[in-house]
Amino acid sequence: MSYAVVINLDYTSFHFEDCNFVWNAIKENMMEAGFVLDKRLLVSKGEEEQVCRTARDVIDDLNRSKELKGIDIYSYLKEFYAYDHSDAVNLLLPEKNAILLEIQ
Repeated sequence: MSYAVVINLDYTSFHFEDCNFVWNAIKENMMEAGFVLDKRLLVSKGEEEQVCRTARDVIDDLNRSKELKGIDIYSYLKEFYAYDHSDAVNLLLPEKNAILLEIQ
């Protein structure tokens, strides 16, 4: 399975520069843990429990590290969830029944 992790920061309560600093640290650490950045999603293949545990561990480890210079990462998180990415529907693509193939 492929799972997407969604992380949205609280840009309404914190300065853009601070959120950008936190996001870059999250993104780099998640990618080091095996996630792939797909637009605004962090995607990983594996079982649900393992992907979610890895995502939580990355955030927990980052929160304890000196990389964030004492910032409490959880105060910046507005949303942090995962879902089965294979169920995602790209609404930028035409509907399935709108695609016609002509075989010659």
